[in-house]
Amino acid sequence: MFKNDKAKKTVWVVSDGVPGHFTQSKGVLFALEHQFELDIHWIELKLKKSFLRRPMAWLLNSTIPAVEKINYFYQGGVLPQQAPDIVIGAGGNTSYAVAWLARAYGAKNIFCGSLRHLNETLFDAILVLEPDMPKPFISLPISAMPISQKTLAVHGEVWHAEHPEIQQRLWTMLIGGEGAGADYKAEDWKQLAREMNSLAKNNNIRWLISTSRRTGAEAEAILKAELNDHYIVDAVWWSEHPRKILHQFLAVSCAVFCGADSMSMMMESISAQRPLIVYYPEKFQPDAKFSNVLKRLESSTLATVVPINELAINDGFQALRPLEYEPSEKLAQLLKERLFS
Repeated sequence: MFKNDKAKKTVWVVSDGVPGHFTQSKGVLFALEHQFELDIHWIELKLKKSFLRRPMAWLLNSTIPAVEKINYFYQGGVLPQQAPDIVIGAGGNTSYAVAWLARAYGAKNIFCGSLRHLNETLFDAILVLEPDMPKPFISLPISAMPISQKTLAVHGEVWHAEHPEIQQRLWTMLIGGEGAGADYKAEDWKQLAREMNSLAKNNNIRWLISTSRRTGAEAEAILKAELNDHYIVDAVWWSEHPRKILHQFLAVSCAVFCGADSMSMMMESISAQRPLIVYYPEKFQPDAKFSNVLKRLESSTLATVVPINELAINDGFQALRPLEYEPSEKLAQLLKERLFS
Protein backbone atom coordinates (compact mmCIF):
# COMPACT_ATOMS: atom_id res chain seq x y z
CA MET A 1 0.00 0.00 0.00
CA PHE A 2 1.32 3.43 -0.97
CA LYS A 3 2.42 5.53 1.97
CA ASN A 4 2.50 9.31 1.73
CA ASP A 5 5.55 10.51 3.67
CA LYS A 6 5.04 14.19 2.87
CA ALA A 7 4.68 16.51 5.85
CA LYS A 8 1.27 18.12 6.16
CA LYS A 9 0.91 21.90 6.01
CA THR A 10 -2.16 24.07 6.44
CA VAL A 11 -2.08 26.87 3.88
CA TRP A 12 -4.14 30.04 3.81
CA VAL A 13 -4.26 31.75 0.42
CA VAL A 14 -5.26 35.42 0.48
CA SER A 15 -6.94 36.37 -2.80
CA ASP A 16 -7.98 39.77 -4.16
CA GLY A 17 -9.93 38.21 -7.03
CA VAL A 18 -7.57 39.39 -9.78
CA PRO A 19 -7.13 36.50 -12.29
CA GLY A 20 -3.37 36.98 -12.74
CA HIS A 21 -2.80 37.08 -8.97
CA PHE A 22 -4.99 33.98 -8.55
CA THR A 23 -2.86 32.12 -11.10
CA GLN A 24 0.39 33.05 -9.33
CA SER A 25 -0.97 31.83 -6.00
CA LYS A 26 -2.02 28.59 -7.68
CA GLY A 27 1.53 28.34 -9.02
CA VAL A 28 2.99 28.62 -5.51
CA LEU A 29 0.58 25.95 -4.26
CA PHE A 30 1.53 23.76 -7.23
CA ALA A 31 5.20 24.05 -6.25
CA LEU A 32 4.57 23.41 -2.55
CA GLU A 33 2.67 20.23 -3.41
CA HIS A 34 5.94 18.74 -4.62
CA GLN A 35 7.19 18.82 -1.02
CA PHE A 36 4.14 18.82 1.26
CA GLU A 37 0.63 17.50 1.67
CA LEU A 38 -1.46 20.66 1.72
CA ASP A 39 -4.69 21.55 3.46
CA ILE A 40 -5.65 24.64 1.45
CA HIS A 41 -8.02 27.43 2.51
CA TRP A 42 -8.81 30.32 0.15
CA ILE A 43 -9.66 33.66 1.78
CA GLU A 44 -11.20 36.44 -0.33
CA LEU A 45 -10.11 39.79 1.12
CA LYS A 46 -10.70 43.10 -0.63
CA LEU A 47 -9.03 46.29 0.56
CA LYS A 48 -11.83 48.69 1.53
CA LYS A 49 -10.12 51.87 0.31
CA SER A 50 -6.80 52.43 -1.46
CA PHE A 51 -5.80 55.22 0.95
CA LEU A 52 -5.65 52.61 3.74
CA ARG A 53 -2.41 51.17 2.36
CA ARG A 54 -0.14 53.82 3.89
CA PRO A 55 -1.56 53.69 7.45
CA MET A 56 -1.66 49.89 7.35
CA ALA A 57 2.00 49.76 6.28
CA TRP A 58 2.94 52.14 9.09
CA LEU A 59 1.00 49.99 11.56
CA LEU A 60 2.47 46.64 10.48
CA ASN A 61 6.01 47.97 10.27
CA SER A 62 5.86 48.82 13.97
CA THR A 63 3.63 46.11 15.46
CA ILE A 64 1.30 43.24 14.62
CA PRO A 65 -2.23 44.09 15.81
CA ALA A 66 -4.84 41.56 16.89
CA VAL A 67 -6.17 39.53 13.96
CA GLU A 68 -9.76 40.78 14.31
CA LYS A 69 -8.64 44.36 13.58
CA ILE A 70 -7.96 43.33 9.98
CA ASN A 71 -11.67 43.93 9.37
CA TYR A 72 -11.04 47.67 9.72
CA PHE A 73 -9.05 47.52 6.48
CA TYR A 74 -10.41 44.56 4.52
CA GLN A 75 -13.80 43.16 3.68
CA GLY A 76 -14.32 39.56 2.74
CA GLY A 77 -14.43 36.00 3.94
CA VAL A 78 -14.29 34.57 7.45
CA LEU A 79 -10.90 33.27 8.53
CA PRO A 80 -10.58 29.48 8.83
CA GLN A 81 -10.63 27.91 12.29
CA GLN A 82 -7.48 25.90 11.67
CA ALA A 83 -4.36 28.05 12.13
CA PRO A 84 -2.03 28.27 9.12
CA ASP A 85 1.48 26.93 8.71
CA ILE A 86 1.92 29.03 5.56
CA VAL A 87 0.15 32.14 4.28
CA ILE A 88 0.31 32.93 0.55
CA GLY A 89 -0.77 35.92 -1.54
CA ALA A 90 -0.10 37.75 -4.79
CA GLY A 91 -0.64 41.40 -5.71
CA GLY A 92 0.11 44.53 -3.72
CA ASN A 93 -3.24 44.80 -1.95
CA THR A 94 -2.88 41.33 -0.43
CA SER A 95 0.66 41.93 0.87
CA TYR A 96 -0.54 43.58 4.09
CA ALA A 97 -2.90 40.73 4.90
CA VAL A 98 -0.25 38.12 4.09
CA ALA A 99 2.22 39.77 6.47
CA TRP A 100 -0.39 40.44 9.16
CA LEU A 101 -1.95 36.97 9.27
CA ALA A 102 1.34 35.09 9.10
CA ARG A 103 2.99 37.05 11.87
CA ALA A 104 -0.14 36.98 14.05
CA TYR A 105 -0.32 33.19 13.83
CA GLY A 106 3.41 32.49 13.86
CA ALA A 107 3.24 31.07 10.34
CA LYS A 108 5.60 31.30 7.38
CA ASN A 109 4.55 33.46 4.46
CA ILE A 110 5.13 33.70 0.72
CA PHE A 111 4.25 36.79 -1.29
CA CYS A 112 4.36 37.26 -5.07
CA GLY A 113 4.95 40.84 -6.16
CA SER A 114 6.41 44.18 -5.14
CA LEU A 115 6.15 45.54 -1.62
CA ARG A 116 4.26 48.79 -1.02
CA HIS A 117 5.87 50.57 1.91
CA LEU A 118 6.09 47.36 3.95
CA ASN A 119 9.26 46.23 5.69
CA GLU A 120 10.67 43.18 3.91
CA THR A 121 11.42 41.55 7.27
CA LEU A 122 7.67 40.87 7.57
CA PHE A 123 8.07 38.16 4.93
CA ASP A 124 9.85 34.82 4.69
CA ALA A 125 9.85 34.64 0.89
CA ILE A 126 9.05 37.35 -1.67
CA LEU A 127 8.95 36.02 -5.23
CA VAL A 128 10.11 38.62 -7.78
CA LEU A 129 11.30 38.75 -11.38
CA GLU A 130 14.08 41.24 -10.64
CA PRO A 131 17.50 39.54 -10.70
CA ASP A 132 20.00 39.18 -7.85
CA MET A 133 17.76 40.29 -5.00
CA PRO A 134 18.84 39.56 -1.37
CA LYS A 135 16.83 37.62 1.21
CA PRO A 136 13.92 37.40 1.80
CA PHE A 137 13.49 37.96 -1.96
CA ILE A 138 13.74 34.99 -4.29
CA SER A 139 14.67 36.07 -7.83
CA LEU A 140 12.95 33.95 -10.48
CA PRO A 141 13.24 33.96 -14.28
CA ILE A 142 9.45 33.52 -14.54
CA SER A 143 6.46 33.82 -12.23
CA ALA A 144 5.10 30.81 -10.36
CA MET A 145 2.60 28.95 -12.56
CA PRO A 146 0.47 25.81 -11.96
CA ILE A 147 1.86 23.84 -14.88
CA SER A 148 4.28 20.98 -15.58
CA GLN A 149 5.09 18.55 -18.36
CA LYS A 150 3.13 15.88 -16.50
CA THR A 151 -0.04 17.95 -16.33
CA LEU A 152 0.41 19.07 -19.92
CA ALA A 153 0.64 15.45 -21.05
CA VAL A 154 -2.77 14.77 -19.55
CA HIS A 155 -4.26 17.83 -21.24
CA GLY A 156 -2.66 16.83 -24.53
CA GLU A 157 -4.20 13.36 -24.39
CA VAL A 158 -7.63 14.89 -23.87
CA TRP A 159 -7.22 17.26 -26.80
CA HIS A 160 -5.91 14.60 -29.20
CA ALA A 161 -8.74 12.23 -28.22
CA GLU A 162 -11.20 14.94 -29.26
CA HIS A 163 -9.30 15.79 -32.48
CA PRO A 164 -7.89 12.47 -33.77
CA GLU A 165 -7.93 13.71 -37.37
CA ILE A 166 -5.44 16.54 -36.74
CA GLN A 167 -1.91 15.59 -37.76
CA GLN A 168 -0.49 18.95 -38.83
CA ARG A 169 1.87 21.01 -36.67
CA LEU A 170 0.02 23.41 -34.39
CA TRP A 171 0.94 26.83 -33.06
CA THR A 172 -1.01 28.70 -30.40
CA MET A 173 -1.98 32.37 -30.65
CA LEU A 174 -2.90 34.03 -27.33
CA ILE A 175 -4.62 37.38 -27.74
CA GLY A 176 -5.06 39.95 -25.00
CA GLY A 177 -6.07 43.59 -25.28
CA GLU A 178 -5.63 46.97 -23.67
CA GLY A 179 -3.21 46.97 -20.75
CA ALA A 180 0.45 47.07 -19.69
CA GLY A 181 1.07 50.00 -22.04
CA ALA A 182 -0.46 48.31 -25.11
CA ASP A 183 -3.02 50.36 -27.06
CA TYR A 184 -4.62 48.27 -29.82
CA LYS A 185 -6.34 49.95 -32.76
CA ALA A 186 -8.44 48.33 -35.49
CA GLU A 187 -5.46 48.30 -37.84
CA ASP A 188 -3.39 46.36 -35.27
CA TRP A 189 -6.00 43.59 -35.19
CA LYS A 190 -6.20 43.51 -39.00
CA GLN A 191 -2.42 43.33 -39.22
CA LEU A 192 -2.28 40.55 -36.64
CA ALA A 193 -4.73 38.46 -38.68
CA ARG A 194 -2.78 39.08 -41.89
CA GLU A 195 0.48 38.07 -40.20
CA MET A 196 -1.16 34.91 -38.85
CA ASN A 197 -2.33 33.95 -42.35
CA SER A 198 1.17 34.43 -43.71
CA LEU A 199 2.79 32.51 -40.87
CA ALA A 200 0.45 29.57 -41.35
CA LYS A 201 1.02 29.47 -45.10
CA ASN A 202 4.81 29.89 -44.92
CA ASN A 203 5.37 27.40 -42.12
CA ASN A 204 2.71 24.81 -42.97
CA ILE A 205 1.04 25.06 -39.57
CA ARG A 206 -2.48 25.62 -38.29
CA TRP A 207 -3.61 27.79 -35.41
CA LEU A 208 -5.14 27.30 -32.00
CA ILE A 209 -6.49 30.71 -30.98
CA SER A 210 -7.71 32.12 -27.69
CA THR A 211 -8.77 35.67 -27.04
CA SER A 212 -9.29 36.94 -23.47
CA ARG A 213 -11.56 39.05 -21.30
CA ARG A 214 -9.74 42.18 -22.47
CA THR A 215 -9.95 41.56 -26.21
CA GLY A 216 -13.58 42.54 -26.71
CA ALA A 217 -16.22 41.68 -29.30
CA GLU A 218 -15.16 44.42 -31.73
CA ALA A 219 -11.57 43.19 -31.97
CA GLU A 220 -12.75 39.60 -32.26
CA ALA A 221 -15.04 40.53 -35.17
CA ILE A 222 -12.11 42.15 -37.01
CA LEU A 223 -9.93 39.09 -36.47
CA LYS A 224 -12.60 36.67 -37.67
CA ALA A 225 -13.23 38.75 -40.78
CA GLU A 226 -9.51 38.81 -41.71
CA LEU A 227 -8.39 35.32 -40.73
CA ASN A 228 -8.39 32.45 -43.21
CA ASP A 229 -10.56 29.72 -41.66
CA HIS A 230 -8.47 27.05 -43.37
CA TYR A 231 -5.59 27.83 -41.05
CA ILE A 232 -7.63 27.52 -37.82
CA VAL A 233 -8.17 24.24 -35.99
CA ASP A 234 -9.82 25.65 -32.88
CA ALA A 235 -10.61 29.14 -31.59
CA VAL A 236 -11.89 30.48 -28.29
CA TRP A 237 -13.71 33.78 -28.85
CA TRP A 238 -13.98 34.92 -25.25
CA SER A 239 -16.80 37.46 -25.71
CA GLU A 240 -19.02 34.78 -27.29
CA HIS A 241 -18.15 31.53 -25.55
CA PRO A 242 -15.30 31.59 -23.01
CA ARG A 243 -13.46 28.32 -22.47
CA LYS A 244 -10.51 27.73 -20.17
CA ILE A 245 -8.55 25.61 -22.57
CA LEU A 246 -5.12 27.24 -22.45
CA HIS A 247 -3.27 24.23 -21.05
CA GLN A 248 -4.69 21.95 -23.74
CA PHE A 249 -3.53 24.37 -26.42
CA LEU A 250 -0.07 24.67 -24.87
CA ALA A 251 0.19 20.89 -24.58
CA VAL A 252 -0.28 20.22 -28.29
CA SER A 253 1.57 23.27 -29.68
CA CYS A 254 5.20 23.42 -30.74
CA ALA A 255 5.31 27.25 -30.53
CA VAL A 256 3.30 29.95 -28.79
CA PHE A 257 2.58 33.56 -29.77
CA CYS A 258 1.35 35.92 -27.06
CA GLY A 259 0.48 39.60 -26.76
CA ALA A 260 2.97 41.65 -24.76
CA ASP A 261 0.09 42.99 -22.67
CA SER A 262 -0.42 39.70 -20.79
CA MET A 263 2.37 38.83 -18.38
CA SER A 264 0.38 35.89 -17.03
CA MET A 265 -0.04 34.22 -20.43
CA MET A 266 3.64 34.79 -21.22
CA MET A 267 4.69 33.14 -17.97
CA GLU A 268 2.42 30.14 -18.49
CA SER A 269 3.79 29.64 -22.01
CA ILE A 270 7.40 29.72 -20.79
CA SER A 271 6.55 27.43 -17.87
CA ALA A 272 5.15 25.01 -20.45
CA GLN A 273 8.69 24.93 -21.94
CA ARG A 274 7.49 26.13 -25.34
CA PRO A 275 9.22 28.64 -27.66
CA LEU A 276 7.49 31.99 -27.10
CA ILE A 277 7.07 34.87 -29.55
CA VAL A 278 5.78 38.04 -27.89
CA TYR A 279 4.14 40.65 -30.13
CA TYR A 280 3.06 44.22 -29.48
CA PRO A 281 0.89 46.83 -31.28
CA GLU A 282 2.15 49.99 -32.94
CA LYS A 283 1.42 51.98 -29.77
CA PHE A 284 3.15 50.20 -26.91
CA GLN A 285 4.61 52.06 -23.93
CA PRO A 286 5.19 49.67 -21.02
CA ASP A 287 6.51 50.98 -17.73
CA ALA A 288 10.15 50.42 -16.83
CA LYS A 289 9.48 47.33 -14.71
CA PHE A 290 7.44 45.59 -17.40
CA SER A 291 9.93 46.56 -20.09
CA ASN A 292 12.81 45.13 -18.07
CA VAL A 293 11.03 41.79 -17.76
CA LEU A 294 10.62 41.62 -21.53
CA LYS A 295 14.29 42.46 -22.03
CA ARG A 296 15.37 39.72 -19.60
CA LEU A 297 13.19 37.15 -21.35
CA GLU A 298 14.85 38.05 -24.65
CA SER A 299 18.38 38.09 -23.27
CA SER A 300 17.88 34.65 -21.77
CA THR A 301 16.49 33.36 -25.13
CA LEU A 302 13.22 32.33 -23.44
CA ALA A 303 11.25 34.62 -25.78
CA THR A 304 11.61 36.98 -28.69
CA VAL A 305 9.71 40.29 -28.73
CA VAL A 306 8.62 41.83 -32.06
CA PRO A 307 6.04 44.32 -33.40
CA ILE A 308 2.92 42.82 -34.93
CA ASN A 309 3.81 43.90 -38.44
CA GLU A 310 7.08 41.94 -38.34
CA LEU A 311 5.72 38.61 -37.12
CA ALA A 312 5.74 36.90 -40.50
CA ILE A 313 9.23 38.06 -41.45
CA ASN A 314 10.91 37.52 -38.08
CA ASP A 315 12.79 34.27 -37.63
CA GLY A 316 14.18 35.04 -34.17
CA PHE A 317 12.16 32.25 -32.60
CA GLN A 318 14.38 29.73 -34.37
CA ALA A 319 17.14 30.60 -31.89
CA LEU A 320 14.97 30.36 -28.77
CA ARG A 321 15.97 27.95 -26.02
CA PRO A 322 12.94 27.01 -23.86
CA LEU A 323 13.45 26.07 -20.24
CA GLU A 324 15.15 22.71 -19.79
CA TYR A 325 13.84 22.15 -16.26
CA GLU A 326 10.48 22.08 -14.52
CA PRO A 327 10.14 25.55 -12.94
CA SER A 328 7.68 24.32 -10.31
CA GLU A 329 10.16 21.71 -9.06
CA LYS A 330 12.94 24.28 -8.79
CA LEU A 331 10.67 26.69 -6.93
CA ALA A 332 9.56 23.89 -4.60
CA GLN A 333 13.13 23.25 -3.54
CA LEU A 334 13.87 26.95 -3.08
CA LEU A 335 10.79 27.41 -0.88
CA LYS A 336 11.53 24.36 1.24
CA GLU A 337 15.09 25.56 1.87
CA ARG A 338 13.96 29.10 2.65
CA LEU A 339 11.00 28.27 4.87
CA PHE A 340 11.71 24.98 6.58
CA SER A 341 15.42 24.14 6.55
